[in-house]
Amino acid sequence: MPEGGKLVIETSNLDVNESLAGSFPFLQPGPYVLLTVSDTGIGMDANTQRHIFEPFFTTKGPDREQGLGLATVYGVVKQSGAA
Repeated sequence: MPEGGKLVIETSNLDVNESLAGSFPFLQPGPYVLLTVSDTGIGMDANTQRHIFEPFFTTKGPDREQGLGLATVYGVVKQSGAA
């Protein structure tokens, strides 16, 4: 967030019922932990949004450190068996 902002990471319990599970082919009914990550930054354009969960995608130039924030999120989600 080059212009500053607030990063919020939240977790909550989520009980997925048959109706909700039916909306997503990969989701089974049952208890889940919902991980929500949000920020108050300036936002992303549509092209950036299409790539944000690709491991090692970055919007930073070659002269800046390459962050692994979303690649880390991607890895945690996939390793936990989540969708």
